[in-house]
Amino acid sequence: MKDTISYYLMDYFASLGLKKVFFVPGGGNMFLVDAIGRHPEIDFVSTHNEQAAVIAAEAYTRLTNSIGIALVTTGPGATNSITGIAGAWLDSIPLIVISGQVKRNDIKKNCGVRQKGPQEIDIVSMVKNITKYAKTIKNKNNILNEVQKSISLTISGRPGPILLDIPLDIQASEKVFKKFKKQNLNSLRLKSKNINQLQLKKIIDKIRESKKPLFLLGQGIKSAQAITITKKLVKKLNIPYLVTWPMLDFAPDCHKLNMGRPGVVAKRYPNLILQNCDLLISIGARLDRVVTAHNPKNFAKNANIYCIDVDISELEKHPKRFNGIHSDAKNFISNLLNKCEPKPKNNLWVKECNLIKNYFITDKIKKSRKLSIYEVIDLLSKKLPRDSIIATGSSGLSIEAFYTHFSNKENQRIFLTTGLGAMGYGFPALVGVNKLNKQLFLYESDGSAMMNLQELQTLKTIGSKAKIFLINNNGYASIRNTQRNFFKGRYIGTGSNSGLDTPSISKLSCSLGIKSFKCRSLKELESKLDKYLIKDELILFEIFVQENENLFPKCSTHNTDNGNFISAPIEDMSPLLPLITLKKFTNNKLDKLSERIRNEI
Repeated sequence: MKDTISYYLMDYFASLGLKKVFFVPGGGNMFLVDAIGRHPEIDFVSTHNEQAAVIAAEAYTRLTNSIGIALVTTGPGATNSITGIAGAWLDSIPLIVISGQVKRNDIKKNCGVRQKGPQEIDIVSMVKNITKYAKTIKNKNNILNEVQKSISLTISGRPGPILLDIPLDIQASEKVFKKFKKQNLNSLRLKSKNINQLQLKKIIDKIRESKKPLFLLGQGIKSAQAITITKKLVKKLNIPYLVTWPMLDFAPDCHKLNMGRPGVVAKRYPNLILQNCDLLISIGARLDRVVTAHNPKNFAKNANIYCIDVDISELEKHPKRFNGIHSDAKNFISNLLNKCEPKPKNNLWVKECNLIKNYFITDKIKKSRKLSIYEVIDLLSKKLPRDSIIATGSSGLSIEAFYTHFSNKENQRIFLTTGLGAMGYGFPALVGVNKLNKQLFLYESDGSAMMNLQELQTLKTIGSKAKIFLINNNGYASIRNTQRNFFKGRYIGTGSNSGLDTPSISKLSCSLGIKSFKCRSLKELESKLDKYLIKDELILFEIFVQENENLFPKCSTHNTDNGNFISAPIEDMSPLLPLITLKKFTNNKLDKLSERIRNEI
């Protein structure tokens, strides 16, 4: 057959099962746009902003065994894509971004001018440090090799996004080719290195000797497609585990080995259990400052720590007492599963963990007349069904409260972009996971929603049946807390009284033909959920909550009477517990800082 290079490229993607393209059309990508429209196997979604197209493609990758493709035009179309690319880079998500570019003769090269072709911009230079591969294609005969190389890189090792920049004249070039035969995407995956067997033996010995072992499971397990074997491992070894936010949906909250999500903002029990363990095995978790409460030296302070990561740079950043094992998560887990014996004597430790968990799991706030974000999260925990997909926003008080307090059920899939924490993530992410044959929900807040509000129309256009929970706390509640705590309540640009107005999103939603409700009390919200969650249509619930709630529990820095600041240990969260209670749940190993804080504030 004879067709354009653009069609040739789409046929190759389709042969690998890569059939979902999110795009915004433009003059710089017009032949590629024509190709996705003509190819019978390509399913495309047109968004209203390139940032949304890339986020939607990234979200699609997260919840499928495929890779999302984003197609953007040159100039502002390409620059709009950068936020989505950065999010995929930090969260290790495979992603293909194709950008249109001016004709090769119009590329400025090194002539010193800022621009030569219309809307020309050097997007490759801009994204080269946040992609695994980025290149402008200049030889049309080499395009297949470049595409294969890019796909191989995006899915191998520590995954991440790639960008291919394709000039207009190459897009339009014609080529005689045979239709591609179906092939397995994994045939392009590079082989991972074998694990060091001496290191493996050492960690197996440590597990056998340990009385209080603990796993910490991170995003790297999802990246390695190792969820199933990880579940087999924890069941066989009977070892409790903690998870990072991206792994919230690994197992239901009620599972006897699931000990929650540790960090700066967390329930008390995961942090206490972390500090009580004598062996911590972290698999595929970066152990960033949020997880370690900005103090890695005090993290799991009574434990031998082993970190398994595919990225050696992540291992090299840790304190010396952290033992690094450079390995793909799936490779490590497979070896451990095959060679490590069960730990039947672990039952006492599992019982201790569950005693701590059950004591603190029902931490509640004091009731107030106005609806609390924590009441909303408790209600959603009860009402949202098993086997559903819950997309969320990615930053702000509402989101942090959700990932601290939401109690997930069996087979719920829950996701966000954690590393970048980009506002505006929710609506495009929901676009990306539409048509995945599960009930769809979005939990988002008003400040974040405003960043990509236009994608509500996209959801309407593609016939989404999702239910959207839009939390209205009058703008930027978390920044208001910061301004209250650090700047004596000088509020600037965080709400309606300080220069930031947020419209009624439910009214805007109604104007698009989307059914919408305002909910101002728990009773009203519960009544609406009972009636409308089962409806087969797109519905938005605008939920008005208290404007100035605090996050809790939280690792805090305390201002002492003499003007000094003391950062509390990760196990000593605010609101502060009585010392006798803290002592009880730390096996009488009370940190001296905890006593000092109570004596000096």
